[in-house]
Amino acid sequence: MKKILLTTSALTLLAGAAVAEVNVGVTARLGISHVTSAGVTTTTTFNRMRINVSASGETDGGLTFGAFTRFQSGQGAFLGATGVMNGSNVWISNGTMTLTVGNTSGAVGNTAGVYGVGGCGFSADTSYLEYCANVIGRANTFPGYSSGGAGPNVVRLDFSLGSATISVSRNQSAAVGVANNEVAVSFALGSATIGIGHDDGGVIVAATPSGFSSIGGTYLNATMDLGSATVGLSYIQHNGAAAGNSWLVKAAMGVGSGRIGVFFANDSDDGMAADTRNRYGLNYSQSLGGGATAIVAVTNVAAFGAVAAVTTITAGMTLGF
Repeated sequence: MKKILLTTSALTLLAGAAVAEVNVGVTARLGISHVTSAGVTTTTTFNRMRINVSASGETDGGLTFGAFTRFQSGQGAFLGATGVMNGSNVWISNGTMTLTVGNTSGAVGNTAGVYGVGGCGFSADTSYLEYCANVIGRANTFPGYSSGGAGPNVVRLDFSLGSATISVSRNQSAAVGVANNEVAVSFALGSATIGIGHDDGGVIVAATPSGFSSIGGTYLNATMDLGSATVGLSYIQHNGAAAGNSWLVKAAMGVGSGRIGVFFANDSDDGMAADTRNRYGLNYSQSLGGGATAIVAVTNVAAFGAVAAVTTITAGMTLGF
């Protein structure tokens, strides 16, 4: 497969002038999803394509700046056939301090290490049940980059202090009490990376297993590099007197020329202590070369009240051009 990357290093107008660079990258995925719940099985195919556009430059005084946006289209349970141009984000940095504004993650999503080891599978669409341990806490609504439209309007300030990063942010588009303000820090500790964060969301919607609450909380995440394997642990104490906690353990390791990922979690649909349930998953990925990777994954989310357990099996390929 031919790998294509369009890079434009134009705008060199005068000798010694700063160079602006524009990069266009394309990713895609396709596959099949097999979902079983309450004795009913549904099998569907899915596909998705993304065109990522990033630009960067530098002032004569040494400040760097840039911008990012994405165009996405596809078919799936949560993907329309028509394309969606996402909201953009723009940043400027002096090397130590970086200001980012627009459709981007807040401090928790960017710095607190909530993604840790990473997913153990891939998403057929944007349904949470298709994610394999991508992030702890089914009730989480901390702001993150949106590939489905305008996204949040976040202003985030990151401070780089050696091996540590401190971030503060505000989601200007959120309603009052819905994860408006966040602070997070990450730092290296031997072979581990520790992330701690807090967001002030405080809206609890009881008994809603769809995860529509915006309760926020305090996050603690640790990822350890063991050489051939990586292990991660995530914990969140949700905000509110009736709120509970969620935890997640996950690991990934190389096996031959492939990679196995596993996870087990106990977390809440709406953040309340009485509504936690287990979920687990396993996947295997294999690089095929040329930017293509084959993946097969299985996940299970336990029953919750009147909501039946869900088992999802996905198989497909991710493609980079």
